[in-house]
Amino acid sequence: MIDLLTSAVIWGRTLDAATCLLLVALGGYLCIRSGVFNIALEGAMIFACFAAVACSHWASAWGLGVLGGVAAGVLVTGVLALACVYLHADVLLVGLALNLLGLGATPLLLQWAFDIRGGFTSPDVRPLPHLGLPGIDAIPWLDTVISGRTVLTYAAWLLTAVVVIWLGHTRSGLALRAVGLREEIAGASGVPVRRTRAVALLAGGALVGLGGVQLALGDVAQFSENMTSGRGFIALAMVLIAGRRAWTLLPLSVGFAVFDVVGLSLQSEGLPSELGHVLPYAAALAILLLARLWSRRRGPGGVHA
Repeated sequence: MIDLLTSAVIWGRTLDAATCLLLVALGGYLCIRSGVFNIALEGAMIFACFAAVACSHWASAWGLGVLGGVAAGVLVTGVLALACVYLHADVLLVGLALNLLGLGATPLLLQWAFDIRGGFTSPDVRPLPHLGLPGIDAIPWLDTVISGRTVLTYAAWLLTAVVVIWLGHTRSGLALRAVGLREEIAGASGVPVRRTRAVALLAGGALVGLGGVQLALGDVAQFSENMTSGRGFIALAMVLIAGRRAWTLLPLSVGFAVFDVVGLSLQSEGLPSELGHVLPYAAALAILLLARLWSRRRGPGGVHA
């Protein structure tokens, strides 16, 4: 176990896995700060995975795969925005429907587009490029852990800082927070409530789409049915744990990714494969409960659903 936790390869894989969770959680965070509890992260993510692989295959370019994944994420959350923000549908029911649609429709799209079931990969599917960091490459251990990650890994770190600064120090970010906290007061102050929420949902959908791209085109450029495996729900748990502290999504993503990667690695030690799959969800439940208990002890300012 000690060897696993100190292995540079394990921590490199952890950062790759954390990137996907971080991007999806950032998307869900924007939604919840606007006052919309978006549970459709899983559905948007699986659509983004399929679109990223399909576009990368047809164009033989990873850049178009990124655009396809982002477009799919925006499209799914756009449906949610139309139904819930403008047509006043129940957000939980619409989100659940989109999740079920994503898990059910992508196998059909896979068979229709590529005449295959289960999964798809091809030499024409271009993976995301991996970037070396000058200076870091010469440092043992760090050269394997930090350098050589995908372009979206470094973009996710930057986007975390952008979201934190934007929400806390810009006029539009403060307006978004006002809409999420007190929409009546925000509307009376001249903030366009529905438009602000719709834009937040679309921006969140783009981030969720990037998370799907990282999952599909990161380590292995392929699509398989149900490849998200509940990551959207783990990201949603991260959002609830983070509360009003967006920066905590970064360490949370690394923490959950450690459980995922170590759980899979332990299978080679003879442990049941089911244990490796259940570890991230058990950790999410335990941390969510502990965060809720801690917030009650501290009073206001803890976890906000």
